[in-house]
Amino acid sequence: MVIHSFPILDYEEIAEGSVAPERILDAFQTYGYFYLSGLDRVIPPRLFKSMKEVSERFFASPLAAKMGYYIGDSAHHRGYVPVTEKGAYGDEKIRSYEAFDIGFDAPELPAHRRKGFELVGPNRYPQHVPGMEEALTSYYGANFEISRQILRLIARGSGLAETHFDPHITRPASQLRLIHYLANDVLVDSDDASMGAHTDYELFTILHQSSPGLLAFDRQLQRWKHLPVFKNMLIVLVGDMLQFLTGGRLKSLLHRVVATGEERYSFPFFMNLDFETRLQTLPHYGRSDESVVVGHHLLGQLYRDFPYIKRRIDSGDWPVDFDIPERNEYEQA
Repeated sequence: MVIHSFPILDYEEIAEGSVAPERILDAFQTYGYFYLSGLDRVIPPRLFKSMKEVSERFFASPLAAKMGYYIGDSAHHRGYVPVTEKGAYGDEKIRSYEAFDIGFDAPELPAHRRKGFELVGPNRYPQHVPGMEEALTSYYGANFEISRQILRLIARGSGLAETHFDPHITRPASQLRLIHYLANDVLVDSDDASMGAHTDYELFTILHQSSPGLLAFDRQLQRWKHLPVFKNMLIVLVGDMLQFLTGGRLKSLLHRVVATGEERYSFPFFMNLDFETRLQTLPHYGRSDESVVVGHHLLGQLYRDFPYIKRRIDSGDWPVDFDIPERNEYEQA
């Protein structure tokens, strides 16, 4: 279904197995994203409401309470991201958001398997916000289940068994982020971005936004396009690793957030494979000798986005045995 040029798929039909894989792949290829409706079975409206309520309570906390969970003090990239933890985006002139990140909740790796950095591990939750752990755990699980269903359709549409990716999502580098955009006095649609133009580094992103502000770059028209908010719907965006897997058939969606002046919340879930999964272009999309390690690409981009990660790598606290790229080739394309 397409409404006002926005593609919409029904998750209920996906879960029942009545959606042809080509519908998802065609939407991704044509638009770079699609909206997902029919979510009541997996994300009831009360869970969307709970996510917003616990986010409001946490971000309204005193800065000292939030900094008690500062992401730079974590071993697994978990916790609070203050406004000052600013990445290197050329068009992000007015950083006006803070965030809180969790990931796949997993036990610590044994010492002989650690490499100095480990983006998968146990989560930590603010204890002063009642219900926050429960809401985030439920929401993460729901998004992971949606992602698993989407990934199985992508596999089938790519000439593979639908369970092809299942062995590679046992400890995935998949993150859930709560983002709080602060109220500000910048003009709507100004040239200043509240979050700079970027692609997402994983397979795909599932996003809920409380109010407008998200823009996607239309490659055909060569202009930015507003992605509106439809109640109780999600948006699914193509990420870098899906572009790599499909040999560029599907393009990672360049997007940004403009400063609307209004307080705003969004909850992106970044679906990824296990950190050390090495990928090559799927045979369905042609042959290539190139390969990429999922976690290397992710960490290479987080190096740009998080000053604390840059400090750890530059100081040798997190030794890496691969080259950190100067820029993201998917964004440049």
